[in-house]
Amino acid sequence: MALAYDAAAGCPSETDFKAAVEGRGGSFDGSGGPGSAWALRVSIVQEAAGFRGTLQSTNEDATSAVREVHAASCQDIVDALAVVSATALNPEAESLPAVVPQKPPLPAPAPTREPVTTAFVQGRPRATRSLINAQIPVEAGTLKLDYARAITLYGGAQFGMVPHTVLPRYDLSFGGASLVTTPDGKSYLHGAIPRVHVSYLGPATYKTDDTDSQVQALTFALGLCLSPLYDTRGWVALFCAEYGAGIMNVRSKDTQGKEIQNKTTGLGFVGLGIETQYNLGSLFQIGLKLGGEFFMDSVTAERADGSRIFQSSLFAGYGMLGIGVHF
Repeated sequence: MALAYDAAAGCPSETDFKAAVEGRGGSFDGSGGPGSAWALRVSIVQEAAGFRGTLQSTNEDATSAVREVHAASCQDIVDALAVVSATALNPEAESLPAVVPQKPPLPAPAPTREPVTTAFVQGRPRATRSLINAQIPVEAGTLKLDYARAITLYGGAQFGMVPHTVLPRYDLSFGGASLVTTPDGKSYLHGAIPRVHVSYLGPATYKTDDTDSQVQALTFALGLCLSPLYDTRGWVALFCAEYGAGIMNVRSKDTQGKEIQNKTTGLGFVGLGIETQYNLGSLFQIGLKLGGEFFMDSVTAERADGSRIFQSSLFAGYGMLGIGVHF
């Protein structure tokens, strides 16, 4: 019995095809009986939509018409042509389905307990360690990432900038902290805490025997804070450094109320400070802020004759209380 088998790359081999035919009752040893085919021509080609297979058989009487099948996989083509080939090789017997060995059933997997993330149950990230260059082993479970934001309005006093004069000071501060909570409920602070604030100082009046000078200033600062403790439902401690700029206005009058000078001067400064906050529940917070600022240049005020009224200090300290929201 002659077989011409031509298949696309990746399809079953000629040996595989013969095994599929014989598994369905066909025989290639010529013992198929009267009318059985003595030559088979099999072709399998790949097309855009899948595979196309053709089969043509020849027996002692004639050559059959070309049979054609289409399928998504080459194995499906081989299975279909194997059935037709088995019938052509043994027309007196019904082709048999391929015998597929049955695999024993796999044992049912043992029930597993889902990892419990106590961080979600706890609901209170409390960071006492930084993740900068840290390696922390964690158990299986869910890693929780939080970004704790805070907006706080402070009010207090700044002293030392203008001689013998206390300036009222108001700060509006914005900040945010990245927190990582492991499945066992431990929270860590990820990196430094960026912060920005806007400050308004004054108005306050510096008095001499012959002049009154009203002082006020507006500043803006960017900073970074480190925190040894950041509890989203409790205490927060911050050590901050910042760099800022702004403007200061000095308006001087004589004893008769006549304006003798009105000038605005630019400011540049660096600052250091410590803060503590207490988060009241899930929304509100109160805070205390102490710090100092080092100015790049002094601000002066002069009389009409050019004599100096005062010169500001290059250092100023402040203390403030605040209230705000965190989320």
